[in-house]
Amino acid sequence: MTENTKVDNIDYSFIGGGPLYRLFTRAGLAQPGLAGVRGRATAVVVLTYLPILALSVVQGVAWDPALRMPFLWDITETCRFLLVAPMLIATEALVDPWIVQVVRYVRDRLLVKEEWPRYQKLIASAVRWRDSNLVEILLLVSTFGWQWVEAHVIPQAAITTWHQLPSSSAPTYAFLWCIYISKPLVRFLWLRWIWRYLVWTVFLVRLARMPLKIVPTYPDRHGGLGIIALGHGRFAALALTFGVQTASILGEQMIYEGKTLMSFKFEIIGIVAIVLLTFLTPLLTFTGRLLNAKRTGLFECGVLTDQVASAFYTKWIGGGEGDEQILRTGEAQSLSAVGQTYLAVRNMSVSLIGRDNIMMFAGATLLPFAPLFLIDYPFDELMKHVLKAVM
Repeated sequence: MTENTKVDNIDYSFIGGGPLYRLFTRAGLAQPGLAGVRGRATAVVVLTYLPILALSVVQGVAWDPALRMPFLWDITETCRFLLVAPMLIATEALVDPWIVQVVRYVRDRLLVKEEWPRYQKLIASAVRWRDSNLVEILLLVSTFGWQWVEAHVIPQAAITTWHQLPSSSAPTYAFLWCIYISKPLVRFLWLRWIWRYLVWTVFLVRLARMPLKIVPTYPDRHGGLGIIALGHGRFAALALTFGVQTASILGEQMIYEGKTLMSFKFEIIGIVAIVLLTFLTPLLTFTGRLLNAKRTGLFECGVLTDQVASAFYTKWIGGGEGDEQILRTGEAQSLSAVGQTYLAVRNMSVSLIGRDNIMMFAGATLLPFAPLFLIDYPFDELMKHVLKAVM
């Protein structure tokens, strides 16, 4: 078996795998790999939402007008089980292929072959943490511990909801299924994603310490590391999912507690700040390497520019004989090419954080809040304001 064959057989995925993934596959709920994302997303909806809907219909709390919040009017739980849970599964299909390509690109383009064994150990370590049974057990314990605190410690809503039977204070079967099965499962999916993102972050930190072939003149203006930021940007799907869940909570408060969207302006700003801090900070680990590469590139290009400019001046203005070896590709072309190279190095960014990924993560987080404007302003009134502003 050749070295390339061994390298190509390495598992580069940071998203797939783990006990839950294997359980879904063995139970026949989903096919292996990203092809089974649709099946896993459907299975999550079947396990979380449909039983609650059926039980609430049987016990008459699905649309009972005597309840201020029947189940079908519970925006938070509906979004949690019909949108957030499938989105957490579907995000695998968006993030995983990019992460795999980034990891392979780093191996093929940014590392010398002598560093491949060390890199393979780094990948193997990340995969072991991804597949750790102990970690997922701890995540499950944390999930149910968190759920117990919410069910028994945190005060419940004062309004009448589908949580209790209208004729008594006994909890409905739908609510019991929700707090002991559905919500823990969704929270476990969240914690599982947080863990995998942490594994990816540690990988980036350790990668930044390796000797990378950073080219200051690379067209991406990041020395060839731009693809890392591009792949990392696909985690904006998680920011979108987080925005959906948060927006549903605020929307419910706007409907049942009479709050306005502007009353949550500081909360929304804080949410965006937390998302940006969480998802952009790992990219800062490469700043030192990029800064050193730019400093070295400017010095080397400065020396070359001085040599070419001096040779050009000596031959065509000073009346002497310039260095023909330097000017052999054509005097004007050499001087122009060296000048463009120096400008490329000078314009090189020393941070993988730029306007594009800031706007990507901020926009993904804020997008789910847009429908909340319809709660404060009816659609026809909102359109009048829009047309007035445009016209």
